[in-house]
Amino acid sequence: MLIKLIREPAVESGAILGRVFVDGSFFAHSLENNLYKFPAGSYDLTGKYSPTFKKNKVYIDVPNRSNIMFHGGNSVDSTKGCVIIAANRDGERVSGDKSDELFNIVDCAGRNGEAVGLVVRNDYKKYIVFACVLGALGALFYLTKG
Repeated sequence: MLIKLIREPAVESGAILGRVFVDGSFFAHSLENNLYKFPAGSYDLTGKYSPTFKKNKVYIDVPNRSNIMFHGGNSVDSTKGCVIIAANRDGERVSGDKSDELFNIVDCAGRNGEAVGLVVRNDYKKYIVFACVLGALGALFYLTKG
């Protein structure tokens, strides 16, 4: 099973919004804190009990970091390195914790002997192209008005 986290560029508040896919299908919205994000790349996932949340969570095996997991929350202030995973997105906020559902999916795959991995990708290219197109249109508008 492959879980993908596709990040958008960080916004001024430091929030990194994104989308989570499970085996190619959209699953949830994500929110991270730009100050504490871990690098894009491939990671192993483990489902285990979280003493902080007092329930099972999906942990991300990030080298030289500990206790990085998917959990619920609403804003950039709700996370310091973990990934908030939610059903809904409204601007820079998310709601509707989906971390329990993700745990159940990962746990079921693990019980069936299926390896579960995470790929994190920074999806900046489309935003750069969009900014370039807007910049070119702005320059064209300026030239035609001048």
